[in-house]
Amino acid sequence: MRRTLMLPLASLLLVPAFMGCGGDEIPTTPPAAATEPADILYHLQYLAVRKDFKHIALIAPITPDVVFPSARQMHMDAKALGLTLTPEELKGLGVEQIASKLDELPGGPDPVNFPDYTVKEARLAYNAGIYRLTKGLTAKSWGKMRHMGITDNAAARQFGSQTVVKDMTLGFDGTKILSVSCLKKPDGNYGVSFMRYLVSVKSLKQ
Repeated sequence: MRRTLMLPLASLLLVPAFMGCGGDEIPTTPPAAATEPADILYHLQYLAVRKDFKHIALIAPITPDVVFPSARQMHMDAKALGLTLTPEELKGLGVEQIASKLDELPGGPDPVNFPDYTVKEARLAYNAGIYRLTKGLTAKSWGKMRHMGITDNAAARQFGSQTVVKDMTLGFDGTKILSVSCLKKPDGNYGVSFMRYLVSVKSLKQ
């Protein structure tokens, strides 16, 4: 008599589902918290393609020393790359009220020039910056993205000896495309502290 191996339901729920598209793999369900820097790739793939904006909170640090300067730089970089957010995306990301200011955000609290830009708004702007940068690649390209190296971020020491940041390089077809700084959060899981492209997105054959 042939026996069928049955996995517990809980085990099945912990395995990310993938949708194949010409060999590409994109998570179709929200990935679990990133226990290793490498896990961040699956979160970015899921976010970029599935557009589950609430999911960003799982990989986004919330401390002012991260969200203010990184939100500013990510939106500046996105602007330079010609990446914009649609009205629907602005609404979904909760940044409609500061949409006109995203490309000129301060790197920290600025009560004089940006009196309404509190840490709460900075966190939303930061989340929007992560998603905005993911728009530099098509769904097909995100499906091809692979890890191309993870190194220690020495600059993280300026924030204290307990701060752990790993720089992960992502790419495909032998080309390094994106650098993602992964910060170890107080809960022990990793989040995205910064992202930047290593190549011109317009030059990619996506």
